[in-house]
Amino acid sequence: MLLSSLAGPADSPDAVRVGAERISRAQLLEAASALAGRIVGANALAVHAEPSLTAVVAIVAGLLAGVPVVPVPPDAGEVERAHIRSDSGATLGVGVAGLESVPVDLSARAGTSLPEPAPQSTALILYTSGTTGPPKGVLLSRQALAADLDALAEAWAWTPDDLLVHGLPLFHVHGLVLGLLGPLRIGCRLIHTVRSRPEAYAAAAGSLYFAYRPSGPAWSMRRSARGRCDRPGCWCRAARRCPSRCFTGSPS
Repeated sequence: MLLSSLAGPADSPDAVRVGAERISRAQLLEAASALAGRIVGANALAVHAEPSLTAVVAIVAGLLAGVPVVPVPPDAGEVERAHIRSDSGATLGVGVAGLESVPVDLSARAGTSLPEPAPQSTALILYTSGTTGPPKGVLLSRQALAADLDALAEAWAWTPDDLLVHGLPLFHVHGLVLGLLGPLRIGCRLIHTVRSRPEAYAAAAGSLYFAYRPSGPAWSMRRSARGRCDRPGCWCRAARRCPSRCFTGSPS
């Protein structure tokens, strides 16, 4: 199962927090299962990928149903949105104009009776920035996502005991695959700060952070349990493997 921790015994009432919203893994699985039962068999599900529990439930529902999820950037113009709708073949949408709308009920509850989709089936269709032409849809399979997350969990010593904090977009690989699907596979708690702000990161007191540098790509950082140091340039991937106290990081 791609999102294996959803069916696991460990849970907490705030397993996933997005801003002031929070939900347990059991509640997320049940709400997403209720939606999955209504969309199974669709060509693709386009989701307005704003940071919200509505978007989280919709994305998880698509993955449970075996329906490719198409994250649509909230700031996309109408020309870009129309291109994504047409090119992806999406027939249903959550918060996406121009498609048959599927309402999301966060309080809905349903059992998980759908079969696990094939590992090689498409899980996500992510679109490129479009700087050299119309955005291109990139098909990412379930097995590719699982392999990526498992490899990163090993490299970063990422465990269910971690608390991941980030404010990255849910229509980028780092924010969506690593930042949302990662915790749902590995089993750690997630706090999405909605916006990538240092003060929000500090208040969350996490152990693993995804963030933007002021000028540059997104970074992943682990906080040492022994505290922070000001030693620059440390690129080790997990604090427990670092020879000195630091925030460790690597650009994505």
